[in-house]
Amino acid sequence: MTANPFFSAKPPTARSNAPRPSAHFTARPLTGALGAEITGIDVATASDAAIADLRAALVHHQVLAIRGQSLDPAGMERVALRFGAFGQDPYVRPLPGFTNVLRLLKTADEAHPNVFGEAWHSDWSFLDTPPAFTLLYGHDVPDWGGDTMFASQIRACEALSPAMVRLLEPLKAVHSARRGYGPASREAVADRLPNMDIVVSETAMATRLHPVIRTHPETGARALYVSPAYTIGLDGFTDAEAEALLGYLFQLSVDHRFTCRVRWEQGTLTIWDNRSVLHLPVGDYHGARREMYRATVAGDEPVLMPA
Repeated sequence: MTANPFFSAKPPTARSNAPRPSAHFTARPLTGALGAEITGIDVATASDAAIADLRAALVHHQVLAIRGQSLDPAGMERVALRFGAFGQDPYVRPLPGFTNVLRLLKTADEAHPNVFGEAWHSDWSFLDTPPAFTLLYGHDVPDWGGDTMFASQIRACEALSPAMVRLLEPLKAVHSARRGYGPASREAVADRLPNMDIVVSETAMATRLHPVIRTHPETGARALYVSPAYTIGLDGFTDAEAEALLGYLFQLSVDHRFTCRVRWEQGTLTIWDNRSVLHLPVGDYHGARREMYRATVAGDEPVLMPA
């Protein structure tokens, strides 16, 4: 029998993701690692105290699936602003009449099964200051399929050996948007994502360095900060060296024990913390229509603080 290469890695416990009491809503954890389903709150009309509790729950659980909401694009903007200033959303044009809300649309008659963003990533990690939170609202979702998967990079970091942590602490990862938005992707984007208003640009070839391990600015927790979508190398390493080390980290980062999965319902608002999770939209609904509204909340420059 082939040994599990991560058998000795430290697994999360149910206590890691235990719910914290709130008078404003009910939280039901999705897995032992991360995520919670939230019921009993209307985010559009919630009090400031309720939103403060919700934000604390978001940082703790890392992903919240808030059921039973009713939001239009203007409502999405208002809700996003309750969590902070708008984030930057490059390479996708916003909905007409809105500056900070994107429409993620796949129609039933599209020829290709590809979906927008179908690779593990943390949103826009190639920016100097990537977004802290992403809000995604299910306006029109399939009866089944189209789930979104999440992986806790805090749990992945906890599973690293002390020796590996010492190796990774000084390292910087090279992030770039070139794979999805560079000039070489122009034909594929037009052909495979015809209903997404994507901007292909030479500026996507730029690179930025961020620490391989980052410190969460609110909790002090450490998290891996690399992804197959946007991390293209390691500063100072040859391509072969970077590929070997990043390949291990990419595999560990999405180990099944560190994941949860949100099943969409119409009216679900899911919010996640890009500083601590990767996410992956699942493209298993070809032939069905799916329309989502999306907004981001500004974050800080990723840094690693001394242990």
